[in-house]
Amino acid sequence: MLPINESVFDRDIRLGVGLLMFLFGFFGLTGIWQIVLTVVAVLLIVSAVTGFCPLYALLHVSTTSARRSDR
Repeated sequence: MLPINESVFDRDIRLGVGLLMFLFGFFGLTGIWQIVLTVVAVLLIVSAVTGFCPLYALLHVSTTSARRSDR
């Protein structure tokens, strides 16, 4: 199981931005930009749902509070 390294606020922002990017990429663009935007959107949505960001893990960053215990 992956450790949670995103706060609830961070996850909400990622989910909102990911959904907007997915919709814009799916309905608003064509060609390679549609694929790129959709892939980035899916990565943001998966990151928001799991609570784990691989880039945060690589950089040893966590936006969760120190008081919160991981499950």
